[in-house]
Amino acid sequence: MFARNGLAHHLWLTGLLIFALLSALSVHAAPDEDSQELRSNWQATESWRDIFPTASELGEKDTALGIWPVFRGAALLGYLFESNDFVAIPGFSGDVVNVLVGIDTQGIFKGVKLLKHHEPIFLHGLGEPPLLEFLQQYKGLSVADNIKVGKQRAGANVYIDGITKATASVVAVNETVLLSALKVARETLEGFEPRAIATVKTGEFHPLSWDELLQRGYIQRVRLTHAEVAEAFAGTAVENLNDVADEDGDGVFIEFYYGYLNVPDIGRNLLGETDYQRLLRELGPGNHAVAVMANGDYSFVGEDFVPGSVPDRLAVHQQELPIEIRDMNFYDYDEVNSPYMGNFDSSKIFRIKSQSDFDPGAAWELALIVSRSRGMLFETLSASFPSEYQLPETFFVYNENVDDDLKRDPPWVTIWKGRFWEVVLLSLSLVLLTAIMVFQHRLSRYPKLFHRLRWGFLWFTLIFIGWYAQGQLSVVNIFTIFQAMISGFRWSDYLIDPMLFILWIYVFISLFIIGRGLFCGWLCPFGVLQEMASWVAKKLNIRQLKISDRLHTRLWRVKYVVLIFLVGVSFYSLTAAEILSEVEPFKTAITLVFVRSWPFVLYAVGLLVLSLFVHKAYCRYLCPLGAGLAMLGWFHRFEWLTRRSECGSPCQLCKHKCEIAAITPQGKVDYNECIQCLECIVYYNNDDLCPPLINRNKRNKNVGEEVQFIELKEK
Repeated sequence: MFARNGLAHHLWLTGLLIFALLSALSVHAAPDEDSQELRSNWQATESWRDIFPTASELGEKDTALGIWPVFRGAALLGYLFESNDFVAIPGFSGDVVNVLVGIDTQGIFKGVKLLKHHEPIFLHGLGEPPLLEFLQQYKGLSVADNIKVGKQRAGANVYIDGITKATASVVAVNETVLLSALKVARETLEGFEPRAIATVKTGEFHPLSWDELLQRGYIQRVRLTHAEVAEAFAGTAVENLNDVADEDGDGVFIEFYYGYLNVPDIGRNLLGETDYQRLLRELGPGNHAVAVMANGDYSFVGEDFVPGSVPDRLAVHQQELPIEIRDMNFYDYDEVNSPYMGNFDSSKIFRIKSQSDFDPGAAWELALIVSRSRGMLFETLSASFPSEYQLPETFFVYNENVDDDLKRDPPWVTIWKGRFWEVVLLSLSLVLLTAIMVFQHRLSRYPKLFHRLRWGFLWFTLIFIGWYAQGQLSVVNIFTIFQAMISGFRWSDYLIDPMLFILWIYVFISLFIIGRGLFCGWLCPFGVLQEMASWVAKKLNIRQLKISDRLHTRLWRVKYVVLIFLVGVSFYSLTAAEILSEVEPFKTAITLVFVRSWPFVLYAVGLLVLSLFVHKAYCRYLCPLGAGLAMLGWFHRFEWLTRRSECGSPCQLCKHKCEIAAITPQGKVDYNECIQCLECIVYYNNDDLCPPLINRNKRNKNVGEEVQFIELKEK
C-alpha cells in the first residue's frame, strides 16, 4: 500500500505538470489568431492577386452587391467577394467559415482562399494544409456545376475530394462556396438570372390516353440506337467499348419517356387516381415530381444505383444551372396501380425539392449520361444526350415575387445522406448493446460467451465507431452545449455529425437510466485502448499498483476539477478551452490515429502505458468528459446491478475483482464510477465463482446428505 499523503502529492503534481505541458504544446501547435486576421486583410496584402494573377486593378467595392470587380486595364476579368457577405452556414464548430471567392465573367471559379475559421480539426488536429488543398479544387470549375464532396464517379455531378476525419467541415465549406457564388452569379452574370416561379393549376383535369399524352408533348420520348451512342464516342480512347451487347448498330440502346407529374392532366392520367393521390401525399408541398420510364439494353439508373439517391446517369438543367433530382422509392414497396408505368423494363419517379429554384413553367432539360472506361485505372469518358421539355403556360399561374434565397438542403442533411450506412450500422450496434444490458443476467450465466461478446463489441467500438466513423465523444461537445445556453440552441449545430449526434442522444438517455457507465465501459474508443492495455498487462503478468480506497477517493476528484476549469475557460474563450482540452488524448489516439507531432503521441502513449499498471487510470482520475457524464448520471433512475445481502459483509470478492474500483467495502456499487462492464454480474450468476452461491450450494448439499442418511437409518 502506498503512503497516503506522499503518493497523492506526487500524483497531483505530476497531473498538473502534464496539464501545463499539454496546454503549452497546444498553444504552440494552434494557428496564430494574428495570421487569420492577416489573411482577412487580403486587400492590403494583395493576396487576391493569387486568384487573378493577370489583373492590373481591384475596383471599389459595390456596397449594394457586396462584390469587388477585378480589371485588366479597362477589361472586366471577374469579381471577388467574401462568403460571409452572402451566406452563414455553420461548420462543425458551430461557427461559419469565411472564404474569398473569385469568379470570372463566365461563372468559372478562378480561385478560393481561406480567410477565417474556427474548425477544431484544422486548428488543433490535421492543421490547415488539408483545408487549403481542398479549396484549390474549385479552380476551373463552373458555378453552374453540381459540385459534390465525395469519391469521383461517372455521371452528371462534379465531385471534389473530401478530407478524411473532416466530413462535416468540408461539406459546410462546399455549401458556403457554392451558395455564395450562385448568389453573386445571379446578380451579375448573363444566363444566371433568377426566374419567375410558376405554380401548377390544380382545379382542371382532362382524361387523356397514352398516345394523346405523347402527341401533345406532355410525355417526351427519346430513342437512342447503338450507332448513335457509338458516334458520340468516335475518335476517343473508348470508341470500341460498349457496356451492352451491340450486335445491331440500329438496335435500340435505350428508349425512354419522361414527364412532369404535378400537372393533373399528366400525373393523374399516367399514374391513375390512386397512385397520383399517393404521390401528392408523399411529395410534400412545393416539391416537384418527374417520371422516367425506359426499355432497351441500357438502364438509366445502373446496377449500382442506390434507391433513394441521386442518379448519376440522369441530369436535369434549367437555364444551364443544375437541378438535383432524387429517387422517391415510389414503387419499391407499393403495388403499381398505374395503367402505364408497369409496361416498361424500368420506371422511376424522382423528386425535385422546392429549394432547388426549379420553375416548372419554364423550359428545362433532361439529359441521359453514358459513361465508358477501359478500367479503374483509366480515365472515364461521358457523353450527354439532352432532351428539352416545356409545358404550355395554360397549366400554370405565374408568381413574379421570386424567392432568390437559393435554399438547398442544409449541410447536415447532405452529410446524413452520405453516411447512411454508417448511421444504420451504428444504430444496430446500439440496439445490440441495449439488448446486452437488458438480458445481462441470462448472458452472464455463460462467462465465455459473454466475454467474447463484450470483446467483440469493444473491437467494434475502437475500429468502427472510433477510427473509422470518428465517433469519439469529447468534453469539447460539452462546451458547445453550454455556449448554446447563452447564444441560443440550434439543432443544425449538433446534427452536422450524425455519429456524434446519435451517440450523444443514446448516452444522454442512458445517463438518466443507469448512469455514465454505458458510454465509459462500452462506447468510448480510448477507453477500449485502455482496456486492451490492461489485458496485455495480465498476459505479461505485470504487477498492478495498489491504491488505497482513501487515496482513490481523493484522486477521482481531480477530473471534476479539470472539468470545472475547462468549462469556466470556455465562457471566457472557446478557442482557449479547445486548446486546453488537449488534456484528452482522444484527438491524438482516435481522431488522428497517433499520426501527430511527437509530444502529443508521447502523452497518449504514456497514458496507455500507465494503464498497464493502473487499470484505466486516465478514465478514473483525469477524464473531464467522464466527470461531466457522472454529474448528469448522478440523477440515474435505476440501480440494476443486483447485489446480495452477503455482498460487502462478509463477501469482498466483487470489490477486489472490480478493476475500476467502483464497489465500496460495504458492497455497494458507486454508479458515478461504474463503467457497466458487468463483470460483477458474471460472478453474481456463476455457481462456481460467487462465494455466497458456493456456500449456499454446500449447505443444500449437506442438508440433502443428512436427509438421505436419516432415511437409510430408518430402513
